[in-house]
Amino acid sequence: MRHITTALTISLISGAVFAEQRNAGSHVHGLNHATIVLEGNRLQIAYEFPAEQLGEQGHEEHKHEEHKHEEHGDKAHELSEKLETIESIFSMVRLPDNAQCKETEVTHSLTQVGGSDTTHAGHSDALIQATLECGAPENLMNLSFAPAFDRFDDLEKIEVEGVIGNKALSETLTATSSSLAL
Repeated sequence: MRHITTALTISLISGAVFAEQRNAGSHVHGLNHATIVLEGNRLQIAYEFPAEQLGEQGHEEHKHEEHKHEEHGDKAHELSEKLETIESIFSMVRLPDNAQCKETEVTHSLTQVGGSDTTHAGHSDALIQATLECGAPENLMNLSFAPAFDRFDDLEKIEVEGVIGNKALSETLTATSSSLAL
């Protein structure tokens, strides 16, 4: 029952957050989303971002290549392979060592954004979802998203939503303020 509650919480929160940002299926560059749910010693993190960030070398290059689309199948396969190289949620978020959190499951997926109009055809979002078991969840006093800002050149902000025990959280992080107090 607890797994169902947690999964439902993540689904509801992520749906509301992403719907708010995606007016009519728009594709938002420079904005990533994270959803965090802590229930007991189980921590679930979902991190979503434009899949184009997987291949970027810098923001200026991305601007010039943004609307040159390859065959969707080839691009999706290439992006999927790049996404799979991110083996751990710890590539996006850093947790306090004394919380003793270990990943028990990590999944990756790509989702088509907007597909029916020519403006957004071929754009995808990447999603990394992780389940962690924390030996000392009471030590989860903060989370740092500095690894995500270090990884992606054009990342401007991360919108974080979640539920920690019985407390809701909602915060927008930037490169200069990349930590979240819990």
